[in-house]
Amino acid sequence: MTSNRAPLQPNAVIAVDVAVFTVRKTPDIQDAWQILLVRREEPAFAGKWSLPGVLVRAEETFDAAARRALQTKAGLDARDWYIEQLGTFGDPGRDTRGRVVSVAHVALVRSDDLQLVPGAGIASIDWLPVRRVEAEALAFDHADMLRVAINRIQSKLRYSWIAFQLLPETFTLPELRAVYAAILDPSLLRLNTSNFKKAFAALFATGALVPVGQRAAAGRVGRPGDLYRFRGPLLGTWERELPWDTKKCNGLDPVD
Repeated sequence: MTSNRAPLQPNAVIAVDVAVFTVRKTPDIQDAWQILLVRREEPAFAGKWSLPGVLVRAEETFDAAARRALQTKAGLDARDWYIEQLGTFGDPGRDTRGRVVSVAHVALVRSDDLQLVPGAGIASIDWLPVRRVEAEALAFDHADMLRVAINRIQSKLRYSWIAFQLLPETFTLPELRAVYAAILDPSLLRLNTSNFKKAFAALFATGALVPVGQRAAAGRVGRPGDLYRFRGPLLGTWERELPWDTKKCNGLDPVD
């Protein structure tokens, strides 16, 4: 049986935008948590910073479009990255060019060896400290996207393994502590290794941290310490949220 219905005429365009976070070495731990932003050359919001994004092709999944956005806008090969959907942003006035609905995504990645290459329509690209990004400097509704992405990452860091996506294959406890301090609470840097283990007892009780039997080379975070590796699924979760009381950080011994 054939249908007499006319084919649907789209009244909106779908886009994807990707919030990519990393943790980098900085003099101030509060600047270590950073977001990847591109400065636009295109007429819509020219000169503004934005998250990397593209319009979704007719035959393309959202996931594939998100990875294409990182490749074409930032020169990043994200084929093996873990990228998850963040939410849908569809305010009718969010794009000056017309009705565009964006499916936002979020990713965490180590940035040490990444080479950023601005794509078409991009004037420049850079990692910027999350706390220094001003809403007025962002195009579209990307300030709202960034706000939601920040909340998502901070929440997941308390009950999942995602911190290990930001660490090398082997790492020291001070390096692990620095990730939590950068994203959740700078005062965690005041915890020495012993108190860090106590504050994050739930993490160490899982057995996911395995001593390598070697010490770190000089030049890494803190004094050369024992190396660990992560044994577990990066996308797994704890049985409960990681508990710690920030008040307990006050007056504790200095870091190792």
